[in-house]
Amino acid sequence: MHQSIHLLAPSTMALDRYYKVYSTKSSILFAKVGGQFYDESSDESLPLVVGLAMMLSRKLFFHKRKEKLEAAIDRQMSENPQSLLNNSKNFDIQFSAINKVEMKTQSTFHTAGTATGTLRFYLNDGSERKFTIPSFVTTEAVAEFFEAQRIPMETVK
Repeated sequence: MHQSIHLLAPSTMALDRYYKVYSTKSSILFAKVGGQFYDESSDESLPLVVGLAMMLSRKLFFHKRKEKLEAAIDRQMSENPQSLLNNSKNFDIQFSAINKVEMKTQSTFHTAGTATGTLRFYLNDGSERKFTIPSFVTTEAVAEFFEAQRIPMETVK
């Protein structure tokens, strides 16, 4: 079984993307599992009526859909990981392209304080990719994930 964590790619102009992130032999593979409605703890920060409506929607629709999609992605990952890249919403980052990874352990305004922190990939071509760590993923799990891949990660307060 491939080691995995969950991350959120925040967006200011479009919906966020929620990924299950796997390690392969040569890369980190990001498989899209969902979007904006990824985290049950975010319901508590919403106004009462909206929070209750989101909680009900999540229980009736989104949770089942997410579980089915995640099971299908896990199956695909164990059978043929490269086939996941046929979906344009999925992508990978080669280990050799990563200069460093930086984790901030403070929550962000973007997630209304429900996130565990942020993760930033600095790539060799000078670009960077930013992700939010959902509340149900511990910073220890993220650190263990990168340690297992032997990718240097710096923790910033």
